[in-house]
Amino acid sequence: MSERTGSSVDGSRDVSAGPGTTVVEPPVTGAAQPIEVRWRFWPLAALVLVGAALYGFWWYSANRPPIGFGYFARPPIYGIWLPHWDELALTVIPAGVVLAAVGWVISSWRRVPSWLALSLVVVSGVATAATIALVRGQSLDLTRGVSTDPEAPYYTSDLHFVYELGLREFVERHPEMNAEFHSYSSRTHPAGVLVFLYLLFRVFGASHSLRIATAIALLAVAAAVATWLIGRTLGGERAGRIGAVLFVAAPGPLMLAYTNLDTVFATLMTMSAALFVLAIHRRSVPLAATAGAVLGVGTVMTFATSFIVLAATIAVLVQTGLRTGARLLAGAAGGGVLVLALAWLLLGFDVFAAYQSSPGAARAYDAYWILASPAAWLIYAGLPLAALGVAGLFLKVPGAGRPVLPLVLVSIMVVWAAVPPELTKLRPGEVERTWAFLYPLVAASAGLVVDAWTRRLGRWWGGAIVAALVALSVGQAVLLQGLWDNFF
Repeated sequence: MSERTGSSVDGSRDVSAGPGTTVVEPPVTGAAQPIEVRWRFWPLAALVLVGAALYGFWWYSANRPPIGFGYFARPPIYGIWLPHWDELALTVIPAGVVLAAVGWVISSWRRVPSWLALSLVVVSGVATAATIALVRGQSLDLTRGVSTDPEAPYYTSDLHFVYELGLREFVERHPEMNAEFHSYSSRTHPAGVLVFLYLLFRVFGASHSLRIATAIALLAVAAAVATWLIGRTLGGERAGRIGAVLFVAAPGPLMLAYTNLDTVFATLMTMSAALFVLAIHRRSVPLAATAGAVLGVGTVMTFATSFIVLAATIAVLVQTGLRTGARLLAGAAGGGVLVLALAWLLLGFDVFAAYQSSPGAARAYDAYWILASPAAWLIYAGLPLAALGVAGLFLKVPGAGRPVLPLVLVSIMVVWAAVPPELTKLRPGEVERTWAFLYPLVAASAGLVVDAWTRRLGRWWGGAIVAALVALSVGQAVLLQGLWDNFF
């Protein structure tokens, strides 16, 4: 068995020397401990360089000839360029301070149990996301993603079909009804999205749109649990906690939590990915089957789960070999097929008919998006994830395992975005939303990097850096939310 090293929340390191043998080294405290020069300075340099590169690409995008981006005047960001900050933006200050403080405490104080740490991260994240939605001064921005107005551009404008037909008949007829839907999103996704919304509306009441939107935000931010699980598996408890709070503070999750259902898909997809990472680490078929089952639930709502299938297959085979990998993948396939079979028996859901009925992308191919799609996603990811998280995919972080599955998945998406939309059914300019499932994975990678970076700085100085990175991300969210009127 190979040696595996992780770090606890206070900087101590657990070294597993073999089966049944664990040695706990004393925690490292104080700033006097030696630290490699490259780990002392390169993260700061990476933040500056990546920030400059993204700003340069944005400036180029704003000044190049038109590319047929519809009524969105400032590519590559999918929104209307309309700079505005209202006095309500000041509400972000206390929420951001609390979120930064949570990051400081949970990464510095070992007495906070994991369940409480994650609860604090999720609750403070939802509260901060609510204040971000108010930056432009429009309280309706909290709920416009769940508007049932017939002219609303999102899924809920088609929710009346579920009420009219009932759950089973709606799911069965969904493929043949594709042309009747008002929302383009309803046409490009399986019936499970509207079933999910219907259940939310029945539970909370159609008149309580804020409660419904908050429930969606809570589910979206809960992807922090998957981030923590990946980070903890690869680098220890502290790395997992840092990754979780960096995910919640990232501009994309904060800006989309109250308005976009791609974040709910992301929670299911990233939890499946996290279970695959754990299954690979433990060589566990039951965990792989659970990962497949979670992915099956996600497939009822989005076809993007196919990317997790491909990335997980590659990661499993690379990390476990053919024989063990075949057992894990068989277990995963069994879990996924079981869920889809139950969906077919109970609701009449036909995944193949649903996919065949979904339309292709209407926009013409433009080579600009080969760089613009990753750039747009990195802008929404925020500097800590864009710089440190991406670096952590490629660098060997001391004391941590390699995030193979996240690296494979990110690479697949970058290549996929460069393929003409006629084949991918991907509308250029939406990746900051449709790639929401990548934020938790890269945040887990960032957690590994920040843990290694701050491990020798002492408990409180290390926590202060985490808090500063959280504040930086929240500040970027305020900037982006104020510059663009972002749709659902």
